[in-house]
Amino acid sequence: MTLIHGFIQEGLFYDDVNFPRGFRKSGDFNISESELLTNVGRRLTSLESGKSEPQNETEQAFVDMCQQQTKGETQVELLWQKYKKFTTYRPFHSLNGSTKIATAELVMEEEEEEVEVDDVEIDSSIMVDDE
Repeated sequence: MTLIHGFIQEGLFYDDVNFPRGFRKSGDFNISESELLTNVGRRLTSLESGKSEPQNETEQAFVDMCQQQTKGETQVELLWQKYKKFTTYRPFHSLNGSTKIATAELVMEEEEEEVEVDDVEIDSSIMVDDE
């Protein structure tokens, strides 16, 4: 059982969904942060999800921080919050763009309604006989 910053190392942690090129090459973490996250990330994931029970005071403090959603105090807690910030989906709401599309669709519908078959007059002088 190896302890890293008070956390038990369970194995190497990779997040291929959010960081397909790895933590180090993502540009979001520096070298020491990416190594620390790779070494203890699996344990942090299992502690946060409740799959593992905390084995010491450091791990218990981490679980309390996750459950109460307070600001992290240790290097590992701050790193985990940084990781969660990059991996948590936040919807983006824009105020522009939708009105132009709706307006264009409305104009097209009005133009279609204006042209009816009964309103079309055929000028017989324009017609050409093929004979």
